[in-house]
Amino acid sequence: MKDLLTVPTLHSENELGHAAQFTLALARSFGAQLTALITEIEPGLPSPPVEPDNMQGGVEAHKPLSASERLTRIASLVRGAAALAGVPCAMLQEERGSSSLRKVLIDNACVRDLVTLDVFGPLRYPRQGLVEAVLFGTGRPIILVPAAAGSLIDGRILIAWDATRSAARALHDALPLLKLARQVVVISVIDDKDFPESFTGKDLCRYLYRWDIDARFEIARRGSLTVGAALLDCARRIEADLLVMGGFGHAFERELMFGSATRDIFQSAIELPILLSH
Repeated sequence: MKDLLTVPTLHSENELGHAAQFTLALARSFGAQLTALITEIEPGLPSPPVEPDNMQGGVEAHKPLSASERLTRIASLVRGAAALAGVPCAMLQEERGSSSLRKVLIDNACVRDLVTLDVFGPLRYPRQGLVEAVLFGTGRPIILVPAAAGSLIDGRILIAWDATRSAARALHDALPLLKLARQVVVISVIDDKDFPESFTGKDLCRYLYRWDIDARFEIARRGSLTVGAALLDCARRIEADLLVMGGFGHAFERELMFGSATRDIFQSAIELPILLSH
């Protein structure tokens, strides 16, 4: 990995959101550049809460940042954090009116190794629309980063395997991350389909071993849960630091009829980073 794209946000007025911090750690591990797209995904949202200054009791309440001030603050914090981490950094300033944010993101993601984006509970538009734009418009993976994200370095990674094209794409996109992992677990939720013998998780583990990745295979049944909920339950059980899965891996008609594991994930309170590829 040589160039990682993130759309940074503010966690507080003086702290970057978790996606930017997560991406900086990855960039440092791979000796890669961090590219930050400085923009507002949800224009009009209020500034992050400001910590009260208990030493200045009579001081007037702090004025919230304007939109332009927020973007300036984000850019400044990214530059400072990148310099501190020793990570090369490039800034992309999205200008409203020149073209849609969706198009700007697609154009820039196409020439990067992956995209990261903060998530705050279940995905909603316009943020969900940007996730779908990366999945369907770029051929690049995206990692959804919640507030509880930990480090992938020497962590535990769960691979959701259902022998679809998108699952295979996600697996190959995640190979550089899998090589950093302490433990890799491949899991197949088998209630709804029969897997061809040539596409078993054990075969996948043998393939990963050729990449010097030691993985084990598990079978899971979802029972009364959705497939997405079953995968998140497995991730919690093994204390995974990343879930790797295909994004919208089935035919459109099947998704309309039976639902989609990806849609299940979008509607969940995401608690760990999730790598999606299509």
